[in-house]
Amino acid sequence: MNTHRISTTISQRHWELLKKHAEKYETQQKALEFALESLEKSSKQIQELTLEEKYWMRLRRAKSLVIIEKTAFKYLIETTDIEFLDKLFSQNKTIEYTIELYFQKSLEECSLNEVIDGLVINLNITNWVDTIEYTDNGGYYKLIITHGLGFAFSKLLATSIENMFKTYGVKAESVVSVKTIFMKILKN
Repeated sequence: MNTHRISTTISQRHWELLKKHAEKYETQQKALEFALESLEKSSKQIQELTLEEKYWMRLRRAKSLVIIEKTAFKYLIETTDIEFLDKLFSQNKTIEYTIELYFQKSLEECSLNEVIDGLVINLNITNWVDTIEYTDNGGYYKLIITHGLGFAFSKLLATSIENMFKTYGVKAESVVSVKTIFMKILKN
């Protein structure tokens, strides 16, 4: 084993810690080597934030998020003027804003794949939907969304997403049901 000699000074507090751990690990060398190995392991355990965690961090700064219990949200959707809410979502470009906030660039600068990824992350974080998946089918993406918020929500969400893709410059076609949205997003 190749060894190296070190010479250093340490504070009284750390000297006491070294003596204590040297008793446990038999020598000062073993105690110091164990401490260095522990530092190495702990630095590797710090994991990078997931896409959703990064998004949450950005949303937190935007101060545009209001949390509402899902059953209450469903009731509000069922009793609201969907056409008015759809118009409001379209005017405020809510989905577009959250994608731009996440990627920190304009919607036009994003690739289609980034726009879809941003949409998926957005809907996962809002907890409006139960599942959201997409596949690349060559000339188009197929997006499947399931939820338990009713037909009015399906129509509202599908229309909002279609408007977002229209703003981006691609065509999206939807088939909606009470709990599911099937969407085809055409590539240009």
